[in-house]
Amino acid sequence: MRLLIALLFSTALGTHASSAAEITYEGAKQIKEKILSYLPEGFASSGLIEVRPGTSAYDLTVNPAVLLKDIDPKTITVSGLKPLLSALRPLDDGTWQFSQSDSLDVKGSITASEQTSDFSYKIDAFRFDGVYDPQILYFRSAEMTADGMAMTSKSGPQSLDARFGSLKSTMDSRQEPQGKVTLHSNALVKSFAETVIDPSGLQVDFSADSLSMDVSLNGLAFKPLQDMVLFVMDKVKEETETVSAEDKARLTQMIRASLPVFDGLAETIDFTNLDIATPAGKFGAQTVRYSINSTGLSDGAKAGFGIAFDKPSIPPGLIPDAYEVAVPESFAMNISVDKLNLASGINYFLDHADFDAAAPLDDQQTAEIERIFLPGGAVTVRYDEVRARSSIYDVSLSGTTTFYPEETARQNTEVTVFARDLDKTIAYLQQNAQTVPDFNQAAFFVLMAKGFAKQMPDGSNMWAVSVDETNKVKINGQDLPF
Repeated sequence: MRLLIALLFSTALGTHASSAAEITYEGAKQIKEKILSYLPEGFASSGLIEVRPGTSAYDLTVNPAVLLKDIDPKTITVSGLKPLLSALRPLDDGTWQFSQSDSLDVKGSITASEQTSDFSYKIDAFRFDGVYDPQILYFRSAEMTADGMAMTSKSGPQSLDARFGSLKSTMDSRQEPQGKVTLHSNALVKSFAETVIDPSGLQVDFSADSLSMDVSLNGLAFKPLQDMVLFVMDKVKEETETVSAEDKARLTQMIRASLPVFDGLAETIDFTNLDIATPAGKFGAQTVRYSINSTGLSDGAKAGFGIAFDKPSIPPGLIPDAYEVAVPESFAMNISVDKLNLASGINYFLDHADFDAAAPLDDQQTAEIERIFLPGGAVTVRYDEVRARSSIYDVSLSGTTTFYPEETARQNTEVTVFARDLDKTIAYLQQNAQTVPDFNQAAFFVLMAKGFAKQMPDGSNMWAVSVDETNKVKINGQDLPF
């Protein structure tokens, strides 16, 4: 939705003369007509969009209530919708100052298959201010704040109730060489709380002192993407049932020009003092982080994700006392899949796909594109970082595993494991062996593993472990008899 709005604004705002930041009736008319030209017929006189010249800015009004005027109230009912007013002020450099402040209190219901779902959305107050650049479909800089946010959804016994104390979000962009742009945005939500009840009546409550999100998109090929989306919107507006060979060739050319689409994507989501209340008790952690990253749609591409937490808490009595100290005080896992030939696979698809057929590729072509995406039929999983720490252990691991989806028995692994405080681990297992007899065997296993370890200058133990496709195991270059 944000992209669509940005596209509509970019086509409309780009029509205004950048050399003269004047507010005129003709300018208001052009903006409105351009926006409406990318909407279905019938919106011109509906009152959905109105643009009027003000003293220092254009007043843009969007009235979403008109979208419901032809909807059967037995199917959808909505109350509280009101026109949203924004101020658009043209600047001398061709950018636009965009401002909006309002509140929201919407309630409604949707009925389908004799099941009614009720919903509500509320924001006590929000404000948005930014400088929009129509050349890159994004804001050079912007800030949004909101207070008193809440949303509910209820369908039979199933429901969701979420509340947020406040939100502050910023976004910015900068142009890069070769017609690319780097985009960045972050958001901080305070006092987050959510209650979810599933169809069986099971209730789970989530809460956190804060929730933050940070997204960076580097080297985005904005111009080919803009051309592509506007081209598709133009064709949709024409309402033709078939696509000409010339249009297919043009679209294919634009897709190729956009590759690898972006150079890098990185996103993180952080929770502080997260609590999860369940019928089994309350779980939580002082911090929780989720992350994803990607190098774009290129050959040799890499995509990964990660999860990390510090100082977790679990309900009393859930695990035996002897095992509590084994729960990690901190844990992180970042893994990725790399060596993906995405660009070559996409180009093969564009060269061979029949978009008029029920299946764009036949069986032989499907097998070939899978071979291209995965060189040699191999999937390489990289352990960028896996670590766990507690008062009795400190273990980390990195390396790779390569496997073959078409040959499930074929795989090989190369990992390096580091362990610190190994004597503490052994001592703990031995001291609690009477309480937990299995600790005797565990202590013996750790002692045996220590015998294969290489001692590092910092006192840690290291194992370079390799398992080849015949399941032959080596540790620090030494063959093992299993």
